Amino acid sequence: MSTIKDFRRDTPSMTARAEDAARARLLAAAAREPEPRNGLRRAPRLGWRLAVAGALAVAVGTGVVVARDQPHAVSVASVQELGERAAQAAYDDRGQVPGPGQWLYIRERQAPQSEDGSYGVDVSRRTVWEQWTSVDGKQVAALINGKLLVQGNHPGLGAADLAQRPITPEGVLAKIRQKLEDMHMVSATGPLPSMDQRLFQAVYQLMGTQALPPEVRAALFRGLTTIPGVSFTENVADADGRRGVAFSYTGEWDRYDLILDPVDFRFLGTYGVTVQDLTTDYTDAPNHVVKAGTPLTLTSRLESKVVDGPGQK
Repeated sequence: MSTIKDFRRDTPSMTARAEDAARARLLAAAAREPEPRNGLRRAPRLGWRLAVAGALAVAVGTGVVVARDQPHAVSVASVQELGERAAQAAYDDRGQVPGPGQWLYIRERQAPQSEDGSYGVDVSRRTVWEQWTSVDGKQVAALINGKLLVQGNHPGLGAADLAQRPITPEGVLAKIRQKLEDMHMVSATGPLPSMDQRLFQAVYQLMGTQALPPEVRAALFRGLTTIPGVSFTENVADADGRRGVAFSYTGEWDRYDLILDPVDFRFLGTYGVTVQDLTTDYTDAPNHVVKAGTPLTLTSRLESKVVDGPGQK
């Protein structure tokens, strides 16, 4: 049952729980098995999903990269400097230009959900996960028990939408904010996230799952620095032990990091952790206290490339 839990492991904050519920139900239907007994990560099913992220700067190199020294790492003094350096690097990485109807294949290493079904991930173990996202931003797919399952994607925007003029930090964030305002959100654990947190989460999702043009990536990097509450964190490790600098957002009870290489600002991976104790408040499962410091996600990007359809590599 843990395999489906990896479906879009990057998903941050409140909506991680919503995604996990959708994953569990999809796997239950595919495998004809009951849902997890304890149900600690259940939530009302939503017709959309947030991300990883996870992630940033989608067009990255292929192959597994192990931990390494980075003697030429560039230190940054502020989140504004990080945004500007990452934006400039985005113009140097032209990546792949997808055509209509194509998909982005993504392969990543991640810490899987805890084997006992409890909240969070087991950082002592690693699995490799594959998924596909449509270039229009509307669908995401994964192989579950050998069967290709396709779901709707959040926030439902693609490269073509974000590339509409003006391609400025203010312009791309306005498009995303409008999409979020049109959505109906449900929280399983308390008050809804603020619009600032939702906006960060949506950028996190788009940068991690879409093959975006350099000018769009640059605008999103710069836009992240204008969202209240977004900061930067140095020396953050991804699932392969690579150390990077991250855009970070700390919500009411959790923090998520979008980890970039400190040399060329390529996307490395994601990390999420609770920063305060959380008591779940689900309607279909007992309440449960999640302790501060519980890892929520840990990933590293291994490969991404444009393909003609879901299931292709």
